[in-house]
Amino acid sequence: MLVAGGAVLTNEEFYESVGRAAQGVERSLEEYLRTLWHLARAERARQELPAEVALTLLVTATTAPAPPFDPSWRTADLSVAEGTSEFDVWERVIQSQVADLRDLAEGPELYYPELGVDAPRPENCKRATAPRWYNHRVESYLECAIAGALGGWDPEGAARVPEGAARVRVQGEVTPLHPEPEGVRGMTVLSWLDLTEVLVCGQEYE
Repeated sequence: MLVAGGAVLTNEEFYESVGRAAQGVERSLEEYLRTLWHLARAERARQELPAEVALTLLVTATTAPAPPFDPSWRTADLSVAEGTSEFDVWERVIQSQVADLRDLAEGPELYYPELGVDAPRPENCKRATAPRWYNHRVESYLECAIAGALGGWDPEGAARVPEGAARVRVQGEVTPLHPEPEGVRGMTVLSWLDLTEVLVCGQEYE
């Protein structure tokens, strides 16, 4: 559900809209994140994004053309120093994730990656994120990204989809890595740090 500029978008609507867009997406997660980074750069001058603009970025990145991979990200210093702008923090996190996913794709074969794997990073590389990954497909990444960072899903009726489970829907309690936001709440804007939390939860949230 996309709403007119300035209107309130609830975290529940946000969660459901992203989930619908991500369902059945076949492009790789690396390709999705490259596309999201490319689209978001047009908004970098804003200190915060209207909630519907943030939603549109996340949804549009499921189908928009992806920019080519930049191999320099694998060896660049992507660490975050004190005083780094909020957009630059977000950008370094997403670049770190793209570099990790390329390292994982070209590394040893993974067994049960949904249980958690570390990206085989080059020696002495500096990235803005931890190396541990739990979500490796667009659908599970986005589902966990929004649930972990913004909440909006109903534990009573929700069916979380485990990675690599042939789309078997599993009912029952989910143990989060950290407490997720509870309840339905309205959102008008999201900061770049809010969107950074979305990225981190997409990678690390179960």
